[in-house]
Amino acid sequence: MKLWKRKPALGIGIGVGVLGAVALALRYGMNRAVREPIPDAISPAIFATRVARTNFGEMIYHASGSGEPLVFLHGVFLGASSYEWSGVYPRFVMDHEVIVPDIIGFGESERPSTQMDAADYASALAEFLREVCPGKKPVVVASGLTAGISLLLAARHPELISRLVLFLPTGLKETGNWRAMGMLALSGIPGVRRFIYRNYLSRAPFIRAWLTRFALTDPESLTEEMVTILATCAQQYGAEHAILGFLRGRMAFDIERRLRDVPAPVHILWPDRATGFSPDGGAAICRKLPRASMEILSGCGILAALESPDLLEAAIAQSLAGDLPPEPAG
Repeated sequence: MKLWKRKPALGIGIGVGVLGAVALALRYGMNRAVREPIPDAISPAIFATRVARTNFGEMIYHASGSGEPLVFLHGVFLGASSYEWSGVYPRFVMDHEVIVPDIIGFGESERPSTQMDAADYASALAEFLREVCPGKKPVVVASGLTAGISLLLAARHPELISRLVLFLPTGLKETGNWRAMGMLALSGIPGVRRFIYRNYLSRAPFIRAWLTRFALTDPESLTEEMVTILATCAQQYGAEHAILGFLRGRMAFDIERRLRDVPAPVHILWPDRATGFSPDGGAAICRKLPRASMEILSGCGILAALESPDLLEAAIAQSLAGDLPPEPAG
């Protein structure tokens, strides 16, 4: 106000500049993003691509092999898709029917404008499992926030899951912390949100920086394939709805009161180099589950499935071959 009184022309100029920036953001934010085809490397060639229908939209999934169903669910992050597990799941096709979807809002699956919460995702996954595994109880392998949602799914629908192998299950109480990343400046204006997402967050330079500085433990493990696929998935039309909803806390939920309702055995894989995620959090979850065990993975970060697929494959295989935790007394 002091500046306005002393130099009204300057104040008017600043105001016009801000309004112009907002107008530009709205103009470009309302435009449809160019939809680049998702590279074939998102899944191995031996996997057939299929479609499952849920009340929340169509889910694209990849399937191969025969035997006990083994479902891999990717986490929630910029450009997330089934590609996260692409270096791991092909190794299980000799003994399992391997099923790997893109969850609603991500990858090649439908990306509705309605922002879903954790309960919605659990319901969509329940519908998906009923359609692709009729009459069977698959093993579910999941990572990150989707691992947390898988616990909610198992509590609500115990008839759908035989056991869970969860890598860094998060999103219980700490989901809201992601909003501190500063990604949602000017988030009150939808057009500005889309502008920031499409022209900054979803672009290869930002995703490359996020991978090297936060997601990967060794920057040398970064490949151009990782950057290309994550950026291409992030730039698909409508991809901003799910990730911006997540960053605004739409997917936050309190699972702790439901952990006692999970009858399936759970094995937690916890990376020791995941920035901001102490193994104490995994141990706390493990203690509240009726049938649970936990393993610390040395030298791993939050995207270990991409960075260290051999280690993840061995840990999952050992979990599948191991004895189940005993049934709770009574």
